[in-house]
Amino acid sequence: MTKPSTGLEKNKIARCFLRGKSTYDEEAVVQQKVNERMIALLRRLDRFDYRNILEIGCCTGMLTEMLSKHFSLAQIFVNDLVPEFYDTVVSRLVEDARKRIQPCFGDIEQQPLPADLDLVISTSTLQWLADLETVLDRIVSSLADGGIIAFSMFGQETFSEITELTGSGLDYPSFETVSTLMEKRFRLLHKGVERDQLFFSDPEKVLRHIQATGVGGVGGYTWTPRRIEKFARDYRSRFATSRGMPLSYVSYTIIGEKVTV
Repeated sequence: MTKPSTGLEKNKIARCFLRGKSTYDEEAVVQQKVNERMIALLRRLDRFDYRNILEIGCCTGMLTEMLSKHFSLAQIFVNDLVPEFYDTVVSRLVEDARKRIQPCFGDIEQQPLPADLDLVISTSTLQWLADLETVLDRIVSSLADGGIIAFSMFGQETFSEITELTGSGLDYPSFETVSTLMEKRFRLLHKGVERDQLFFSDPEKVLRHIQATGVGGVGGYTWTPRRIEKFARDYRSRFATSRGMPLSYVSYTIIGEKVTV
Protein backbone atom coordinates (compact mmCIF):
# COMPACT_ATOMS: atom_id res chain seq x y z
CA MET A 1 0.00 0.00 0.00
CA THR A 2 2.22 2.78 -1.25
CA LYS A 3 1.29 6.36 -0.62
CA PRO A 4 -0.99 7.59 -3.42
CA SER A 5 0.41 10.45 -5.48
CA THR A 6 -1.11 10.19 -8.95
CA GLY A 7 -4.57 10.29 -10.44
CA LEU A 8 -4.16 6.69 -11.57
CA GLU A 9 -3.52 5.54 -8.02
CA LYS A 10 -6.49 7.51 -6.72
CA ASN A 11 -8.61 5.81 -9.37
CA LYS A 12 -7.37 2.45 -8.14
CA ILE A 13 -8.28 3.36 -4.56
CA ALA A 14 -11.77 4.32 -5.73
CA ARG A 15 -12.22 1.03 -7.62
CA CYS A 16 -11.12 -1.00 -4.59
CA PHE A 17 -13.55 0.76 -2.27
CA LEU A 18 -16.36 0.46 -4.80
CA ARG A 19 -15.77 -3.30 -4.97
CA GLY A 20 -16.05 -3.44 -1.18
CA LYS A 21 -19.26 -1.39 -1.08
CA SER A 22 -21.59 -4.31 -0.28
CA THR A 23 -19.33 -5.78 2.42
CA TYR A 24 -17.93 -2.62 4.00
CA ASP A 25 -20.43 -2.09 6.81
CA GLU A 26 -20.21 -5.69 8.00
CA GLU A 27 -16.41 -5.83 7.97
CA ALA A 28 -15.49 -2.27 9.00
CA VAL A 29 -15.55 -3.06 12.73
CA VAL A 30 -12.58 -0.88 13.64
CA GLN A 31 -13.81 1.97 11.48
CA GLN A 32 -17.09 1.92 13.39
CA LYS A 33 -15.21 2.00 16.69
CA VAL A 34 -13.31 5.03 15.39
CA ASN A 35 -16.62 6.70 14.48
CA GLU A 36 -18.06 6.06 17.94
CA ARG A 37 -14.97 7.53 19.62
CA MET A 38 -15.15 10.59 17.39
CA ILE A 39 -18.81 11.23 18.19
CA ALA A 40 -18.08 10.88 21.91
CA LEU A 41 -15.21 13.38 21.68
CA LEU A 42 -17.33 15.89 19.77
CA ARG A 43 -20.12 15.63 22.32
CA ARG A 44 -17.64 16.55 25.04
CA LEU A 45 -17.17 19.92 23.34
CA ASP A 46 -20.73 20.71 24.49
CA ARG A 47 -21.59 22.06 21.05
CA PHE A 48 -24.50 20.38 19.30
CA ASP A 49 -25.58 22.80 16.56
CA TYR A 50 -23.65 23.13 13.31
CA ARG A 51 -24.77 25.07 10.26
CA ASN A 52 -22.36 23.85 7.60
CA ILE A 53 -20.44 20.58 7.84
CA LEU A 54 -18.03 18.94 5.43
CA GLU A 55 -17.43 15.21 5.84
CA ILE A 56 -14.35 13.99 3.97
CA GLY A 57 -14.50 10.31 3.03
CA CYS A 58 -18.13 9.53 3.85
CA CYS A 59 -17.91 6.02 2.32
CA THR A 60 -21.19 4.20 3.05
CA GLY A 61 -22.40 6.85 5.49
CA MET A 62 -21.80 5.23 8.87
CA LEU A 63 -20.43 8.45 10.37
CA THR A 64 -22.95 10.60 8.46
CA GLU A 65 -25.80 8.71 10.09
CA MET A 66 -24.28 9.10 13.56
CA LEU A 67 -23.75 12.83 13.06
CA SER A 68 -27.39 13.27 12.04
CA LYS A 69 -28.56 11.47 15.18
CA HIS A 70 -26.37 13.26 17.72
CA PHE A 71 -26.18 16.82 16.36
CA SER A 72 -28.39 19.45 14.82
CA LEU A 73 -27.11 19.92 11.27
CA ALA A 74 -28.34 22.62 8.95
CA GLN A 75 -26.34 21.37 5.97
CA ILE A 76 -23.77 18.62 5.48
CA PHE A 77 -21.56 18.31 2.42
CA VAL A 78 -20.57 14.66 1.92
CA ASN A 79 -17.37 13.94 0.04
CA ASP A 80 -15.80 10.72 -1.20
CA LEU A 81 -13.71 9.48 -4.11
CA VAL A 82 -16.58 7.12 -4.99
CA PRO A 83 -19.72 8.97 -6.16
CA GLU A 84 -21.66 5.70 -6.12
CA PHE A 85 -21.65 5.91 -2.32
CA TYR A 86 -24.10 8.84 -2.42
CA ASP A 87 -27.24 6.71 -2.74
CA THR A 88 -26.01 4.43 0.05
CA VAL A 89 -25.44 7.39 2.36
CA VAL A 90 -28.86 8.89 1.67
CA SER A 91 -30.65 5.56 2.07
CA ARG A 92 -29.54 5.17 5.70
CA LEU A 93 -30.78 8.61 6.79
CA VAL A 94 -34.22 9.65 7.97
CA GLU A 95 -36.15 11.92 5.61
CA ASP A 96 -35.36 15.16 7.47
CA ALA A 97 -31.62 14.42 7.42
CA ARG A 98 -31.73 13.55 3.72
CA LYS A 99 -32.89 17.08 2.93
CA ARG A 100 -29.71 18.47 4.49
CA ILE A 101 -27.26 16.40 2.43
CA GLN A 102 -25.25 18.13 -0.30
CA PRO A 103 -23.06 15.91 -2.54
CA CYS A 104 -19.46 17.05 -2.91
CA PHE A 105 -17.85 14.02 -4.51
CA GLY A 106 -14.38 13.79 -6.01
CA ASP A 107 -10.76 13.88 -4.92
CA ILE A 108 -10.68 16.22 -1.91
CA GLU A 109 -7.16 17.29 -2.93
CA GLN A 110 -8.67 18.74 -6.12
CA GLN A 111 -12.27 19.44 -5.12
CA PRO A 112 -13.27 23.05 -4.28
CA LEU A 113 -14.23 23.26 -0.61
CA PRO A 114 -17.42 24.94 0.62
CA ALA A 115 -16.94 28.21 2.47
CA ASP A 116 -17.93 29.26 5.98
CA LEU A 117 -17.81 25.74 7.43
CA ASP A 118 -18.49 25.17 11.13
CA LEU A 119 -17.14 21.62 11.16
CA VAL A 120 -14.84 19.58 8.94
CA ILE A 121 -14.86 15.94 9.97
CA SER A 122 -13.20 12.82 8.63
CA THR A 123 -12.51 9.30 9.87
CA SER A 124 -10.33 6.57 8.38
CA THR A 125 -9.61 8.61 5.24
CA LEU A 126 -6.85 11.22 5.48
CA GLN A 127 -4.09 8.57 5.37
CA TRP A 128 -4.84 8.32 1.64
CA LEU A 129 -3.89 11.94 0.90
CA ALA A 130 -0.77 12.70 -1.09
CA ASP A 131 -0.36 16.14 0.54
CA LEU A 132 -2.05 16.43 3.93
CA GLU A 133 -0.42 19.79 4.67
CA THR A 134 -1.94 21.49 1.63
CA VAL A 135 -5.38 20.08 2.42
CA LEU A 136 -5.12 21.41 5.99
CA ASP A 137 -4.27 24.86 4.61
CA ARG A 138 -7.37 24.76 2.42
CA ILE A 139 -9.50 23.66 5.37
CA VAL A 140 -8.23 26.61 7.42
CA SER A 141 -9.41 28.93 4.66
CA SER A 142 -12.81 27.24 4.44
CA LEU A 143 -13.58 27.17 8.16
CA ALA A 144 -15.44 30.01 9.82
CA ASP A 145 -13.82 31.60 12.87
CA GLY A 146 -14.23 29.20 15.75
CA GLY A 147 -14.86 26.35 13.33
CA ILE A 148 -13.82 22.82 14.27
CA ILE A 149 -11.72 20.28 12.42
CA ALA A 150 -12.02 16.74 13.78
CA PHE A 151 -10.40 13.74 12.16
CA SER A 152 -9.11 10.28 12.83
CA MET A 153 -6.70 8.72 10.35
CA PHE A 154 -4.88 5.42 10.33
CA GLY A 155 -1.21 5.70 11.16
CA GLN A 156 2.06 3.88 11.55
CA GLU A 157 1.84 0.20 12.54
CA THR A 158 -1.56 -0.25 10.92
CA PHE A 159 -1.51 -3.67 9.22
CA SER A 160 2.00 -4.14 10.62
CA GLU A 161 1.61 -7.90 10.25
CA ILE A 162 1.00 -7.55 6.52
CA THR A 163 3.89 -5.14 6.10
CA GLU A 164 6.29 -7.41 7.95
CA LEU A 165 5.50 -10.41 5.76
CA THR A 166 5.15 -8.69 2.37
CA GLY A 167 7.39 -5.65 2.68
CA SER A 168 4.49 -3.59 1.32
CA GLY A 169 2.71 -0.94 3.37
CA LEU A 170 1.23 2.54 3.23
CA ASP A 171 3.72 5.33 3.89
CA TYR A 172 1.95 6.62 6.99
CA PRO A 173 3.16 9.90 8.54
CA SER A 174 4.12 9.80 12.20
CA PHE A 175 1.76 11.02 14.91
CA GLU A 176 4.30 13.73 15.77
CA THR A 177 4.30 14.97 12.16
CA VAL A 178 0.51 15.15 11.97
CA SER A 179 0.28 16.81 15.39
CA THR A 180 2.82 19.46 14.38
CA LEU A 181 0.94 20.22 11.16
CA MET A 182 -2.22 20.74 13.19
CA GLU A 183 -0.60 22.78 15.97
CA LYS A 184 0.69 25.28 13.39
CA ARG A 185 -2.84 25.95 12.16
CA PHE A 186 -5.30 25.29 14.99
CA ARG A 187 -5.75 25.41 18.72
CA LEU A 188 -5.77 21.74 19.62
CA LEU A 189 -8.68 20.51 21.72
CA HIS A 190 -7.73 16.84 21.65
CA LYS A 191 -5.03 14.56 20.30
CA GLY A 192 -4.39 10.89 20.92
CA VAL A 193 -3.44 7.51 19.50
CA GLU A 194 -5.74 4.49 19.66
CA ARG A 195 -4.75 0.87 19.00
CA ASP A 196 -7.17 -1.86 17.96
CA GLN A 197 -6.76 -5.49 16.97
CA LEU A 198 -9.11 -7.84 15.20
CA PHE A 199 -8.69 -11.63 15.32
CA PHE A 200 -9.45 -14.15 12.60
CA SER A 201 -9.49 -17.93 12.47
CA ASP A 202 -6.97 -18.13 9.64
CA PRO A 203 -4.69 -15.83 7.58
CA GLU A 204 -6.85 -16.16 4.48
CA LYS A 205 -9.70 -14.50 6.39
CA VAL A 206 -7.35 -11.64 7.26
CA LEU A 207 -6.88 -11.02 3.54
CA ARG A 208 -10.60 -11.34 2.84
CA HIS A 209 -11.34 -8.82 5.59
CA ILE A 210 -8.90 -6.31 4.10
CA GLN A 211 -10.43 -6.77 0.66
CA ALA A 212 -13.99 -6.45 2.03
CA THR A 213 -13.18 -3.06 3.60
CA GLY A 214 -11.93 -1.70 0.28
CA VAL A 215 -8.20 -1.73 0.97
CA GLY A 216 -7.26 -4.99 -0.75
CA GLY A 217 -5.36 -4.47 -3.99
CA VAL A 218 -4.42 -0.85 -3.33
CA GLY A 219 -0.84 -1.62 -2.39
CA GLY A 220 0.22 -3.14 -5.66
CA TYR A 221 1.35 -6.41 -4.07
CA THR A 222 0.61 -9.30 -6.43
CA TRP A 223 -1.13 -12.16 -4.63
CA THR A 224 -0.32 -15.32 -6.56
CA PRO A 225 -1.54 -18.70 -5.19
CA ARG A 226 2.02 -19.55 -4.16
CA ARG A 227 2.43 -16.22 -2.34
CA ILE A 228 -0.89 -16.67 -0.53
CA GLU A 229 0.16 -20.13 0.59
CA LYS A 230 3.50 -18.84 1.91
CA PHE A 231 1.81 -15.84 3.49
CA ALA A 232 -0.65 -18.07 5.37
CA ARG A 233 2.12 -20.35 6.57
CA ASP A 234 4.31 -17.45 7.73
CA TYR A 235 1.38 -15.61 9.34
CA ARG A 236 0.53 -18.63 11.48
CA SER A 237 4.15 -19.16 12.43
CA ARG A 238 4.82 -15.52 13.29
CA PHE A 239 1.57 -14.14 14.72
CA ALA A 240 -0.83 -16.90 15.81
CA THR A 241 -2.33 -16.41 19.30
CA SER A 242 -4.86 -18.24 21.43
CA ARG A 243 -7.46 -15.76 20.13
CA GLY A 244 -6.60 -16.33 16.49
CA MET A 245 -4.71 -14.39 13.84
CA PRO A 246 -4.36 -10.71 14.82
CA LEU A 247 -4.58 -7.71 12.53
CA SER A 248 -3.48 -4.36 13.97
CA TYR A 249 -4.95 -0.91 13.44
CA VAL A 250 -3.50 2.34 14.82
CA SER A 251 -5.51 5.57 14.66
CA TYR A 252 -4.46 9.19 15.21
CA THR A 253 -7.36 11.32 16.44
CA ILE A 254 -7.02 15.10 16.53
CA ILE A 255 -9.55 17.89 17.06
CA GLY A 256 -8.68 21.53 16.54
CA GLU A 257 -10.36 24.93 16.53
CA LYS A 258 -9.73 27.78 14.14
CA VAL A 259 -8.77 30.83 16.14
CA THR A 260 -8.24 34.21 14.52
CA VAL A 261 -5.13 35.90 15.89
